[in-house]
Amino acid sequence: MPKDETDIIISLRNLTKRFGDFTAVNDITMDVRRGEIIGLLGPNGAGKTTTMKMISRLLKPTVGEVWIRENGELELLTNRNKDSLLDKIGFLIENPTFYDHMTPKQILTYFATLKGYTRKKIPARIEEVLAMVGLSAWINKKVGTFSKGMKQKLGIVSALIHDPDFLVLDEPQTGLDPKARREIRALLLKLKHSGKTIFLSSHLLYEVSEISDRIAIINLGQIVAYNTMENLEAESKDSRLVIQLETIPSDIEQKKAQLEAIVRPYAGVNNGSNIVEFRYETRTFEIRFDGSIKNQKTILKELTKSDFDVINFSVPRTNSLEDLYINLVSEGAIGKLEDQMQEEVPVAME
Repeated sequence: MPKDETDIIISLRNLTKRFGDFTAVNDITMDVRRGEIIGLLGPNGAGKTTTMKMISRLLKPTVGEVWIRENGELELLTNRNKDSLLDKIGFLIENPTFYDHMTPKQILTYFATLKGYTRKKIPARIEEVLAMVGLSAWINKKVGTFSKGMKQKLGIVSALIHDPDFLVLDEPQTGLDPKARREIRALLLKLKHSGKTIFLSSHLLYEVSEISDRIAIINLGQIVAYNTMENLEAESKDSRLVIQLETIPSDIEQKKAQLEAIVRPYAGVNNGSNIVEFRYETRTFEIRFDGSIKNQKTILKELTKSDFDVINFSVPRTNSLEDLYINLVSEGAIGKLEDQMQEEVPVAME
């Protein structure tokens, strides 16, 4: 039995799933803590959906255990207790499918009743969750008339209808346009701030990095990194500082050389590498550095002493995570696992 820390909502221990000779998920151990958003990030086929299906008991693990907190205690998920444990969780597994002739009101009434939600409160709850995703006007429309994105939104609220404290969402942004993705991001953050715990999977790097407290990167069925954004960026040792100029100087190549000379002593990256690039279309210098806040402050301080006409600067979060992600999911990345883990994060590959 895992150590029973009171803030752990769900605990995966040595979770493994094999299909014949193929290992889809290999020895995953990780904890999800109360009130946080955990992003399970990985390419298609990495094992994300298989992991979600084992948590929801749609698949039985070949090896390993899923522990879920109920009544203050972590309990081992089995076929015997799955109904009582899983009723307290909201699930969206893969692409939701509904009968075309049914309406959101009928579908959500069914799910709310199935999960034991108070019958008298169901109509008001249906209106509440549909308003969350902008589907109020469609409450009595047949689902067969819905777009793929609308069906995805309905799938998300079907996981929310019984007001669970813990949500497990597999690719919740699938099929959504940019506006709808922004709305769902805002909804997930609102749910977190209301006290919900969310475990979501995605292959969309930006979506995960924008809302997750911690990110688990999965590749070939194994967790190759699990940490906060800040710690993952520090591990990558390769961040970008973007400096925007008001105008493009006529002597841009000299300016580039001047800037490189200024920042190289504080960049903390390979001295033999090219650490400054200029983007004409955006009037920006991109400076490679090791992600250290101390080095970032020093570089900016040195720039204020120079004659560069800086009007804006930023440190895009996705760039450094993207570099780390590509590195970790490339061939041979599994062997780097131990170097990526931080002692304070309760994850181990045994």
